[in-house]
Amino acid sequence: MSQKRTRRQFLVGTMGVGAAAALPLLAACGGQPAPTPTTAPAAAPTTAPAKPAEPAKPTAAAVTSPAAAKPAAIREVPRNRSLVSCGWDLGTSNQIPTPTNFNPYVGGGFNTHQRNSLHYTINEMLFYTNYNDGKIIPWLGESWQFDKDFTELTVKLRKGAKWADGQPFTAKDVVFTFETLKQQAPALILSSQMKEWIKDVAATDDQTVRITLAKPGPRWANDFLASGQAARLVWLPEHVFKGQDPKTFEFYDPAKGWPFGTGPFSLVRSDENSMIFDRRDSWWAKDAGLVQNLPEVQRIIVRPATGEALPQLYINNELDVGNAMTKGNFEAALAQNRNLATWNDKGPAWGGPDGCIYRITFNCQKPPFDDPEIRWAFNYAIDREQLVNLAYEGGTHTAVAPFSSYGVQRYVPAFKDIFEKYKADTYDPKKTAEILTRKGYKKNAAGKWAKPDGKEWPLTLLVGTNDPQAPVLTEQLQAAGFDAVWKAVVGNERTVGDFEITREQLCGSIDDPWQTLRYFHGKYAVAPGQPTPEVRADSRYKNPELDPLLDKMEAMQPSPEDATYMDLAKKATGILMRDMPSVFTAEELWIIIFNKTYWTGWPSAKDPYIAPYIPWEGFSQAIYRLKPTK
Repeated sequence: MSQKRTRRQFLVGTMGVGAAAALPLLAACGGQPAPTPTTAPAAAPTTAPAKPAEPAKPTAAAVTSPAAAKPAAIREVPRNRSLVSCGWDLGTSNQIPTPTNFNPYVGGGFNTHQRNSLHYTINEMLFYTNYNDGKIIPWLGESWQFDKDFTELTVKLRKGAKWADGQPFTAKDVVFTFETLKQQAPALILSSQMKEWIKDVAATDDQTVRITLAKPGPRWANDFLASGQAARLVWLPEHVFKGQDPKTFEFYDPAKGWPFGTGPFSLVRSDENSMIFDRRDSWWAKDAGLVQNLPEVQRIIVRPATGEALPQLYINNELDVGNAMTKGNFEAALAQNRNLATWNDKGPAWGGPDGCIYRITFNCQKPPFDDPEIRWAFNYAIDREQLVNLAYEGGTHTAVAPFSSYGVQRYVPAFKDIFEKYKADTYDPKKTAEILTRKGYKKNAAGKWAKPDGKEWPLTLLVGTNDPQAPVLTEQLQAAGFDAVWKAVVGNERTVGDFEITREQLCGSIDDPWQTLRYFHGKYAVAPGQPTPEVRADSRYKNPELDPLLDKMEAMQPSPEDATYMDLAKKATGILMRDMPSVFTAEELWIIIFNKTYWTGWPSAKDPYIAPYIPWEGFSQAIYRLKPTK
């Protein structure tokens, strides 16, 4: 099939491959899968202008009167000093869930608020990480130091840090948070992890915390104190939470100023339609000299917005930042509003990395996929360039290993000889046929590969809902002679190993190679039918040659300057490339939209001071840097 064939022609030509009902959505998306829907806007968007519209004259009503809000004594703030966000994943109920629950360790408060708004308004971390270069940004904390065996950690806090109510933020608050989580395991979010890892924690003075781990954890400080993705440690003010039941306490009482944190914003309104945060008059970070000025954003408004509504909201300048858009939707919106921007300033690869790599995963416990040569036969049948062009309109780049474009790239040049040796990105169906023929497979009268015993060999590619790669990959496999169809996941098939091959992402490739190589450890290859203890390890691959390498890497503090660590990483990567338990095809890039009509200073590939993802903890660094255009 010619690579010049358009994406629509391709999709129309492959309706028989899978569920034809999915075609309209795939064609409409024009690229990556639609982001998780985020909920209807407070007001319906107006009709799109034929050309970029001049920003409307800012009015107080535009930002102080969200739909259905009760009258409240909140000050007027003009639109050009307000930031409007739709968060990241506010969207299953067309409203903001749990608008009065701000306990960060019970379901609603964590999933709804910390990911979508609190991490760049109210709450702050000890440290942040710039994933673009792997550098740590000290914040509430100044430093950490491990002992030689990585079991005792000393954390120094920044002097002068204060809660929004004026009380000092001290080591006692950190200790109280850790002890509360340990005592409440497994009832609270992160409590099981804290019980597993923390043997003892103590405050040796107001600015010093000593943490004794139950086992060596060279990455523990990065993962729990500076990452803020899977592990979102939110510090609890002891003087408020002490004596409360942490499983039921919602930390919401506007009359008392609850919720609050150490951040520069306070919540002034919260209901099902919106949340409004106003900048406080004072902030410890300015008083302590960490920053020179208060944020120039005076108000942050968080409103739900569906994925379908995003383009129009951005076109009309009703939204400044929020969830991602597909390449086609972004380019259409950009044509009508030239103030829209994303990570890269030109296409086709507009989006920024998120630490995930697209892959095809084999169930290595099911014959014949327990044979590495069969897995390589499939690899040669995959045309990565065509996959990127048709599924994502050329909006990403190909990949052969589970390493993203973030700080882990510091290690990748050392793997060049491995990549040259295996040349996994080779598209060559003749090699597919050569391997299968040597293994005893033959094509039947229908031109499809049959098993060595002559029986038919039907294959089902398990994919996620609305996966734009599904029809592309299936036709490529069919073109190579495989009797392949695709089917959407409906349950826990991946977790329990009820599949042959599946299309998914492998995430975690941020700082060092072990972060994703670890998912191929044999400890995750549980008995067939049993759920794997790690959802990203569903290949059920097991190799006793690889496991000790990964164990040694886990016990070390990673560094590209450490020859021993690099030797282990190279050997482990070489084994993974040789055995091919997953075929890595391309990097996942999300087109995060930043509207420059009212605000400038957004992170970008040219100014990569922080990762561009609004649900990640470090996004507060972007909020603090924004400058008004007028």
